[in-house]
Amino acid sequence: MSFNITKFEEKVQQGLELLEISCSASQMNQLIMFSSEFFKWNSIHNLSAVTDEEDYLSAHVMDSLAVIPSILKTVQKGLLPEQAEIADLGVGGGFPGMLLAIFIPDFEFFLVEAIRKKTAFLQHIKGRLKLSNVHVIEQRIEHFAQQRPHSMDATISRAFTELKHFIAYSEPLLKEGGLMFAMKSQKITIELEALPKSNQVIFNDELKIPYLDAYRCILSIQSMRKSNQ
Repeated sequence: MSFNITKFEEKVQQGLELLEISCSASQMNQLIMFSSEFFKWNSIHNLSAVTDEEDYLSAHVMDSLAVIPSILKTVQKGLLPEQAEIADLGVGGGFPGMLLAIFIPDFEFFLVEAIRKKTAFLQHIKGRLKLSNVHVIEQRIEHFAQQRPHSMDATISRAFTELKHFIAYSEPLLKEGGLMFAMKSQKITIELEALPKSNQVIFNDELKIPYLDAYRCILSIQSMRKSNQ
């Protein structure tokens, strides 16, 4: 399938305006290059089940970028440093971590993914985009945590179905008081009620994703565990 750059750029600009996210010309060029390369690789290596350009725009691009205001809100509140280190747990083909790295260049992103064909793409596109704030980690999450215990300011993921599993994988990686950003596609009232007292919900923001008629939210949860526990 050919990638319609002009149409894609127009719709991205419109979506970003709705999300109130600014975008420089260089960031747009990086996003276009990422997307063009994603479609080339996906047709061969099956990085994602999403193959339609409109579905890609809504379910991958806008879904990833829509969380930026919520993440930056934690910086404004002093809960995250301005140059935070964030681990994307199970980043897959680059969502949301690679796109966030383009739009939040002051953050360092550690993209953790165990599947080689996906990390090969991530390494390739990191080089093409010259993203010095991206680190591709081809490991299982628990192995990365053993190598870098309590080293991350935050974790993020949209791959985990259950909140308790995301928290269990995150806590060995997080600094004391670190944040977990859970991107969810369903309301999780019962899961939240079951959270242990060592975790505090900072916010649960419902998101309106441009071009996507589906429920989305992002939770920010702070780990209250001591880092030596």
